[in-house]
Amino acid sequence: MHFENMGTATTQDVELADSSASQELHKRRKGIMQEPSVSSRPFVGRIGGNQEFTLPRNDSHYSTIAEKVPDVSGTFTWRDSFRLIAFADGELWKEATLEGVGTCLQIFLSGLFSIGLGPGSSFASASTPLTAAGFAGVLNALLISFFIFVGGPVSGGHFNPFITLSTFFARLSIFPRTVLYVIFQCTGAVVAGFMLRAAIGSKQAFGMIPGCYIDTSIITPGQAYVFETMTSFGLIFIAFGVGLDPRQRQVFGPAVSSLLVGMALGFTSFVSGIARPGYTGASLNPARCLGLMSAADQFNYHYIHWFGDLTAAIINGIMYWIIPIYKD
Repeated sequence: MHFENMGTATTQDVELADSSASQELHKRRKGIMQEPSVSSRPFVGRIGGNQEFTLPRNDSHYSTIAEKVPDVSGTFTWRDSFRLIAFADGELWKEATLEGVGTCLQIFLSGLFSIGLGPGSSFASASTPLTAAGFAGVLNALLISFFIFVGGPVSGGHFNPFITLSTFFARLSIFPRTVLYVIFQCTGAVVAGFMLRAAIGSKQAFGMIPGCYIDTSIITPGQAYVFETMTSFGLIFIAFGVGLDPRQRQVFGPAVSSLLVGMALGFTSFVSGIARPGYTGASLNPARCLGLMSAADQFNYHYIHWFGDLTAAIINGIMYWIIPIYKD
């Protein structure tokens, strides 16, 4: 009888403990228990967020936050965009720092498989250019999706001057944020290029990086410009449609949108890489080519990586002006 009572008591204790744990979990889910606040500031230009993580004008904190960084919602004006007070915002500098670090890591990893799949590599010698471009497209899709998931809650997950410039011209990112992001992204990319060069041990491996190398004896500047502009415009057209349009919020959601943006970049890098001999694919990220070409000490047609992407960003911004998301 004594052992039976002990067993019964033990069972009751377990049941009580389990019940208590369940109640505590239920309270946490309901938000009854006090928990630390999560550090994540609203940003309308967050890739993959479909403008879900923004601050409505009727929010009690809107005027305080928007006074520093107006792009917490999609209703700020061009005049608001060029207010330089945002340069004094410490949080914005932290977000730009994350963009720099994230771009550095992204370019380093991208450089690794670019060298491994590029012309002259053992993989390229044992396979066809179509196979190498296909592998590169899949790896790019995964890499970009991962980094959007990581950086989205903090900085918006750009890690690419082309994306940042596109959000600026579409009035989804203020001027100070754009300037800081591009500077930190380019700095991170150059650091990544030289770190990769130190790891590889030779700059010769960077000679024909896919997405950056263009054979100037075959491809003219005009051809390269059209390639880069149209491919980049295709990418940003898709990326904005699935990852920044609030009308898609209920269709995709933040998780699927980030994957679709990554898939869009993988697809465009693949199709542009198989189109023409001498052209290894569109850059789609001028900071990537800046970093890798700096390590190679070779800048053939690098200005096209910037002018093509800038043109695509401006055209996309004009489209947003002609066909606005929000009603007047």
